[in-house]
Amino acid sequence: MRIISYILTLALVLVTGTFLFEQEPIEVESEIITAENTKPTIIPALESEIICLAKNIYFEARGESIAGQTAVASVTLNRVKSPKFPNTVCEVVHQAKYSKWWKETHNRDVPIKNKCQFSWYCDGKSDKVHDHNAYKKIYRLASYLYNADIDNTSGAIYYHANYVSPYWSEHMTIVSVADTHIFYKD
Repeated sequence: MRIISYILTLALVLVTGTFLFEQEPIEVESEIITAENTKPTIIPALESEIICLAKNIYFEARGESIAGQTAVASVTLNRVKSPKFPNTVCEVVHQAKYSKWWKETHNRDVPIKNKCQFSWYCDGKSDKVHDHNAYKKIYRLASYLYNADIDNTSGAIYYHANYVSPYWSEHMTIVSVADTHIFYKD
């Protein structure tokens, strides 16, 4: 019942634009989208964490329901809490195997294709946000979830789309399904 209440609250936030505090429209500049004139002021470190969470939701689940988007955010945040994964949202989202050649030759961290925790980050496609209206809603959702204690996946730290069958899923316990994603604990 508590989860349903949270989901309805999230739906209200996204539909009405009403949030825990007044929020002006999100400005889009290049690939960085920030919430300007937000009260209270968000410190830069927190802002970057929310952007990482929002981008992960956007690229993994922008076409999903609020429950599906919340589930993807829950896995990301559950990984931050888990000793098996890095300690920040951005580190979790960007966890990958990186090319040594790029680092040595160009002093640049470039993930190796298909060697990331979240496929969008190293699929070889652009990571630029194109649907700004969807991103604005997702950013608000990410801001809310980052500071809330909401998990609609029962503690899942893994998931995959329902149209694939990764080898690792055979050794996991399904704890939740949301839209086109299946969520697991080990």
